Amino acid sequence: MIRDCEKLVQAITTEIKHLTDIAVVGLSGGADSSLTATLCSRALGREAVYGISMPFNDVDVQTFNARSANLAERLAIQHLVRPVQAIADAINQQVHVTDPSELTETNKGNARSRARMCILYGVAHNLSSLFPGKRVRVIGTGNLSEDFIGYDTKGGDALADFFPIGELFKSEVYQLLDHFKKQGVIEESHIDRTPSAGLENNQTDEADLGHTYNEMEKGIRFCLKHAETMHEQTLDPITSFVWQRHLAQKHKHEAPPALELRALCD
Repeated sequence: MIRDCEKLVQAITTEIKHLTDIAVVGLSGGADSSLTATLCSRALGREAVYGISMPFNDVDVQTFNARSANLAERLAIQHLVRPVQAIADAINQQVHVTDPSELTETNKGNARSRARMCILYGVAHNLSSLFPGKRVRVIGTGNLSEDFIGYDTKGGDALADFFPIGELFKSEVYQLLDHFKKQGVIEESHIDRTPSAGLENNQTDEADLGHTYNEMEKGIRFCLKHAETMHEQTLDPITSFVWQRHLAQKHKHEAPPALELRALCD
């Protein structure tokens, strides 16, 4: 629970200004990207925020991206639409071992996420050429509830230059969105109350995970508090689920190790 929303907003926007001059944000239509874009706009001004909508199909265009386009118009930020179906399909044609039909829906969905990240970094590189001397950064939209259990794509939305809301629980994301709604910055229509990764048709996070973020939050808080002694703890089913997912997926958020070889070379 956020004790002082405006104080937290000031802290986040100060850090955003410290880390970048121009923000590139993938707009999915979801709560996290909506909040991130709003915070970046507050920090940098609307001219310095580029929101990129990257639909895969007509369902995306009519639902998620309709919301993101409306948000971009409301915030008056720069808005680009860059479809990813051709890119994701091309990836899936190349990553199979024997036949494209062997790919799981998750694997095919991850291609969408990785295609989107390629676009975001390409746009950022282009902007850095257009605005020499400006720090252009790809802004991550992940939150603590998702990141702790690794509910994201390695090389996709798990990748970014920094994550402004990476230490906020999903409940706190909605708390800040409601704060901005009360201020008149955004409207209820800009807030997606049904979390979805958007990588498969009709997919929802709750259906994938079997638990809501509110249900998992208590478990995540427990794991964070007792991380050093988790092997000694007796866990309820949801906390056990959270901890096992964390152990299995935490590699997504760890810096890749470089093998220590210098002692054998010098």
